[in-house]
Amino acid sequence: MADRKRIGRPASRQGRVEAVVWLGLAVAAIIVTFEFDGPLPTFEFGAAFWPRVVFAGIIVAAGVLLVTSHFVGARKPEPTFDDRTTDALSEDAARVTRKTLAIFAIPLVYVYAIHQVGFLLVTPIFLLGYMYLLGVRGWVTLIAVTVGFYGAIVLIFVKLIYTPLPQGAGFFHSLNGQLIGLIQ
Repeated sequence: MADRKRIGRPASRQGRVEAVVWLGLAVAAIIVTFEFDGPLPTFEFGAAFWPRVVFAGIIVAAGVLLVTSHFVGARKPEPTFDDRTTDALSEDAARVTRKTLAIFAIPLVYVYAIHQVGFLLVTPIFLLGYMYLLGVRGWVTLIAVTVGFYGAIVLIFVKLIYTPLPQGAGFFHSLNGQLIGLIQ
């Protein structure tokens, strides 16, 4: 079993600098939200509520990063495989496969399809297919993650924030409008 003692070196400055930059950006962004904090007729908390929630989350995450980078020492990574495995991987990594091309091309097709067919109809198909392409093979996992993630997106953007999602063109525009009407 490998020795997992902490090394007494302090953490690199990079973690602290990153945390301070994120804190600065989030505080500046919250200050900017006071410029558009007017009341809305359909949302009592105002237009700046959800941006402030997001920026508050960034502040909390940056604070955690700052604290952990200050108190937790840097650890020396342990090798997980030998040089023979690394050499074999480097030769295969240089090839461009169909799967690699699909990983980059399918999101582009998805973005195009959103504007033609609509977000509500294309997204579950995209999530299911993309996870399968990336190696998830269990159908229960595929369906559960797709339904859960899709449901969370629809709940947050359609029910809570009232954000208009792309509805597609022609017949699909009407169909997506009907779906949004059912959800709201």
